[in-house]
Amino acid sequence: MKSLLSQGQWAFLTDLRAYLDGLDPALVEATRRENIEDPMQPREHGRAFLRRLGADGWLGVSWPREFGGQGRSPLEHWLFAEELYDRRLPNGLLTLNSIGPVLIRLGGEAQKRQYLPRILAGDLEFAIGYSEPDAGSDLASLRTRAVRDGDDYVVNGQKIWTTGASVATHLWLAVRTGSVESRHKGVSLLITPMDAPGITVRPIITQGGERTNAVFLDDLRVPAEQRVGEENEGWAAITAALNFERMFYHNEPRWELRQLVGWADAAGLLDEDTAAAHEVQTTIGELAVDVEICRLFAQRGARILAEGRVPYAEASANKVWWGELRQRICDLGLDLIGEDGTVAYGSEFAPAQGHLERGLRSSPVWRFGGGTNEIQLDIIATRGLGMTK
Repeated sequence: MKSLLSQGQWAFLTDLRAYLDGLDPALVEATRRENIEDPMQPREHGRAFLRRLGADGWLGVSWPREFGGQGRSPLEHWLFAEELYDRRLPNGLLTLNSIGPVLIRLGGEAQKRQYLPRILAGDLEFAIGYSEPDAGSDLASLRTRAVRDGDDYVVNGQKIWTTGASVATHLWLAVRTGSVESRHKGVSLLITPMDAPGITVRPIITQGGERTNAVFLDDLRVPAEQRVGEENEGWAAITAALNFERMFYHNEPRWELRQLVGWADAAGLLDEDTAAAHEVQTTIGELAVDVEICRLFAQRGARILAEGRVPYAEASANKVWWGELRQRICDLGLDLIGEDGTVAYGSEFAPAQGHLERGLRSSPVWRFGGGTNEIQLDIIATRGLGMTK
């Protein structure tokens, strides 16, 4: 990897690693355990960790200096996120890596003053209120309604698959302000605190054991000044946030492959010269190549952003590869382990600490979370290859 980085980028990564190595080991280990259990939203230790990074000026690597960032390139921001995840530590996830950059580009001046410093301080976490029971893959058909009433919008509707809503401080909320027929041209984006009257959060536990949520919005009042961009023009903020999000898809497959390698090493199969060991070695080698391809897909997106362009099709290609690769690693890994691989996550007897078993149970979510793969293929065809529908 060093050969792919400029001298300045390598120096940045070296400084970052030295900083992380010098943090309080107790905080790091507690944060790591919390993150492994549920990486989707920082909680007690994760927030303390992010506040520490914020106080030391390590959040917002690529944010402009005028907004409190380091003013570095998107590639260095990408390296920051990768290094944190590689250590299983919070990297700011959607709030820092997706919502913040969108606010910098599309938010009003008052919104920037209100939210950006709090994001960089590690004090604010967003959940994403996009999908609905009848508007998941076809997000442009969303029906949660926002009606203007004086200086406020009154919002009624329901969101689903709102991961992190139970612990987030704010909701990045897509609403219908135009007619249903207007589709994406009648959508607006609102920001609301999660503790506002009218918001009810109910858990949904996936077959992988992770928590996501249903969010009910009943006469929720949101000040109009909390609308991002103009009324009925929120689609730009939604798609921009999704493209930033998909740029960082690549870290998890390395983690899952590491669990498989750890199991094979403990079983003595990496050095053994038998037919069974050769099958394991070959499979791991092929998966390692696919993991590196995933990483290069994501890095390409960061380089495109550094050039001032938007990685529409490239981000979608990365997301599809990421989701299918994660499922493949867990599936093939459990095939190699055999029947012992079915021992559930949480058991002291589970091979690979049960991460592959839990991963396979979780894998259906990876194919539609962040944008259904079939929709991503359509984006690749139209935006990337210039094909017509």
